[in-house]
Amino acid sequence: MVPRAAGLVGKALKRTPNMHVQASTSPRRGSHIPQQLCLLHSRPAQPKILLQEQQHLLQNNIRENANGSFDQRFSTLKNIGEDRVSEREIKLVLKKKPAPICYVWCDPSPLDAHLSVFHGSIHVLQGITKTLNINEMVKSGFKVKILMADWFAQMNSEIGGNLNKVRTIGRYNIEMWKATGMALDEVELVWLSDEISRHGDEYWPLVMDIARKSSVRRIRRCRGSRDPFATGELTVAETFYPCLQSASILFQKACFFNNADIWLLGVDQHDANLLTIRYCRHVKRKSKPVAVLHNTCINRRHPGWAIFMEDEKEEICFKIEEAYCPPKLAEGNPCLEYIKYIILPWFQKFEVVRKKENGGKKTFVSMEELRADYESGALHPADVKLALVKSLNKILQPVRNHFRGSTEAKNLAKAIREYYVAD
Repeated sequence: MVPRAAGLVGKALKRTPNMHVQASTSPRRGSHIPQQLCLLHSRPAQPKILLQEQQHLLQNNIRENANGSFDQRFSTLKNIGEDRVSEREIKLVLKKKPAPICYVWCDPSPLDAHLSVFHGSIHVLQGITKTLNINEMVKSGFKVKILMADWFAQMNSEIGGNLNKVRTIGRYNIEMWKATGMALDEVELVWLSDEISRHGDEYWPLVMDIARKSSVRRIRRCRGSRDPFATGELTVAETFYPCLQSASILFQKACFFNNADIWLLGVDQHDANLLTIRYCRHVKRKSKPVAVLHNTCINRRHPGWAIFMEDEKEEICFKIEEAYCPPKLAEGNPCLEYIKYIILPWFQKFEVVRKKENGGKKTFVSMEELRADYESGALHPADVKLALVKSLNKILQPVRNHFRGSTEAKNLAKAIREYYVAD
């Protein structure tokens, strides 16, 4: 089936002088990097089956390098957070503890109906980068705990505030991570609803104190994570969410989060993190949370443009074929952003196969090198797209295999699709 898929793309992606495919409904906006990763189209396809090896290789590499140095741990957090890392605070934490505890915030996904009605799966950027980041932290010597924020997900009106449904979606996420090779045997999973139930007498007073000491204006700034396609007015629950999240981050020092040293949050939670820091200053709290913000926040303009973890080969072929990829323009180019955030971190290289007269085969090991070739015109959009399709399908094939071969994974995927269809 690989030759067939490659043939599909090869036939579609002809090298033409006018190769700057931009779909009529996918104009470019260059502000937020992950936004560019969704400027793609979708179409249903037929199932395929291939081999499944990458997850075992990933986990073996992690076990071989479980004890990282100070420099390795610092470099890991800096790479994950890019320019969103307070170097001084991070270094202080890393010098205190040889194996720092890092909590990774996870909102069970997919949780917005506009996305799930069309597909019911996780966006590839969210699915792959979560695995890459956590595996790298484990490899560097962090003690990683994933906080499944299922209690907050009850606010999603499309699932009627049903915690059992949210738990099912959370378990679907876990199956997805398992399929991508996340080192789950080295990671602890924590369900927020369980911890709030056990320690509500301490948690809720903290929530109320944060709410009392925060202005409405400040809270309104923390609503950036709301789905841009959500209809209707903002609910009271959504307005109160920043106080709940802030209390969850702070509560780790007092009780059930076992003295979390570092939090890994999405960029969409930047304002909630600032709310937490300001509250600490207000009450003169000495132990402030240390957070690293990473790029998994996707501001979708239309769900049909995104690539999902369970997409079939033909779907990816079609979406990349129709992707915005103008010649010699790297800035805001979604195809190049996929390579930067997914392909290069995953494979440590990006291989382009061309005819000899078009430059022949070339392997890129850095984004700077690839960008230079692309902007000079030495690398053609058609060649980029062909190589990108091949790389994405190689990463996602174990996921397809897992969700076909595992009864539990199959049932979970079916259940969440039924939730949104039924609602």
